[in-house]
Amino acid sequence: MNKLFQIIFILSFGICFSQINVEEIKKNVAENPQKYYYDVVEIFKTDPKSLNQEQLNYVYYGNNYVDYGYKRIEFNEQLNEITKFTERKISPKKVSEVLEKAMSLYQKNPLNKELLTDLSNLYKKTGNLVKSELYSTQLQLLYRTISNSGTGKLDNSPIVVTNFSDQWYVVENFSGIFSRGLDFDTKALPDGSWLNIFKNGTHLFFVKTVHHKDLYKDE
Repeated sequence: MNKLFQIIFILSFGICFSQINVEEIKKNVAENPQKYYYDVVEIFKTDPKSLNQEQLNYVYYGNNYVDYGYKRIEFNEQLNEITKFTERKISPKKVSEVLEKAMSLYQKNPLNKELLTDLSNLYKKTGNLVKSELYSTQLQLLYRTISNSGTGKLDNSPIVVTNFSDQWYVVENFSGIFSRGLDFDTKALPDGSWLNIFKNGTHLFFVKTVHHKDLYKDE
């Protein structure tokens, strides 16, 4: 799936920016994770198009305030093994084996964008286009949620992401700033997040990065 398709998918929903209230999401998920996160994620896994934007906000940003339940290093190592096969031409038997491992990871983290891409591609290899579209849709809805979190044009309306990978995706696809000659500055905010300021000439673009509560926790 190329980036042009991703952008077209996002724009097809229309532009409706409204600054995301991360503190409200954090409070609600901390007080009732079942209602505000886990129940919504279950719908996201089976019928993502039925979720409204508020629910999708809880899926993407709410993930910051629940326990992962696995070690991220081990997860990423297993994911790398899946991705390297996804990008190759492999036998139907091997596709089945890789899919089984991918679905095991999906049960742990259905929001990992690389994994969603892999699942979409793997199911495409099997000819199951319905499943392929499901994971592709989940991926695009996550990107749509990010793009709707703010305008990125002002420091009080940044686009809000939860990791560095998403931050650079946003800069590359929505900032209108070319990487050549790009200046970068960052400010630590009182809530522990970072406001990242990208500048090219007179063009400024703002991205706020809020990290998972266990980012610096020893594993």
